[in-house]
Amino acid sequence: MEENKTQLNSEKDIKTLRTYTSDMADVIRTNEVSVIKIALAEKDKREREEIYKEAEGTNTSKIFLIIGGVILIAAALFGSYFLIQKKKAEETPVSITKDIDTFIAYDSHENIDITNSKNISEISNTIKQSSLAGPGLVKALFPIKKINGLSEIITSNNFLSLIGARAPGALTRSLSDKYLVGKYSNMNVGALNSESTIFLIFQTTDYSLAYASMLDWEKNMLSDLYILFNINIPESNSELFEKEWKDIIVNNKDARVLYGESGEGILYYTFVNKNNFVITNNIETLREIITRLITKNAPVL
Repeated sequence: MEENKTQLNSEKDIKTLRTYTSDMADVIRTNEVSVIKIALAEKDKREREEIYKEAEGTNTSKIFLIIGGVILIAAALFGSYFLIQKKKAEETPVSITKDIDTFIAYDSHENIDITNSKNISEISNTIKQSSLAGPGLVKALFPIKKINGLSEIITSNNFLSLIGARAPGALTRSLSDKYLVGKYSNMNVGALNSESTIFLIFQTTDYSLAYASMLDWEKNMLSDLYILFNINIPESNSELFEKEWKDIIVNNKDARVLYGESGEGILYYTFVNKNNFVITNNIETLREIITRLITKNAPVL
């Protein structure tokens, strides 16, 4: 029994016995592991740095990236500005230009500001205050309203509404926005009726509908327009508003006329073509406007 204990203690002592050589081997192994770890760590560090450098790019690529970014920002700002200006242009009323193309050639023109006009009498007075056209000359008048400091030509339906015209709905629906108010003075300066007379030109998009509607409007046309055309109707002669219109021929065009009590024509209208009709209170004015409309629309040879 004692021998076994002695043997076990001897084996234990042998296992725990350390020598200089074994210690050096342990140190070397430990150092080798540390060196390997350090080398691997350095390699890993270098690889990460390479990845970061590649991601960051060279100085040249950085400069190009900066320039590209600036260009993209500038393009975005310019595009935004362009879209904003385009939207403003679409929402802004059309500003009056110096020369406005219309149905006929005219000799002069004037913008008639009716911003504060509330009825046909006020509009008529504003038109009367405009300067007269010279003998044989046509002056175009453009009724305008000022909105946010800009002048806007009002549409045909707005004009008829402002003067309180009871034109049939079918007629107003057949009208385009384009129309013309104008003045014409006869060539014969010494004539009794040498003062400038007013005329209206309207454009229709549906001739058949407009023609039938004009016939319907005849029963109210004089009462709607006599103030605008400065037609003097005595209070004792109110039956003029009930008179029937008659057919006549003016410059080879079928026209309609309302005669006064002395047989003189006091209001005329005619369709010069399928697109335009004229209303005026003077036959010489009607002849001149028909001629100018035909001339303006004549094909160029």
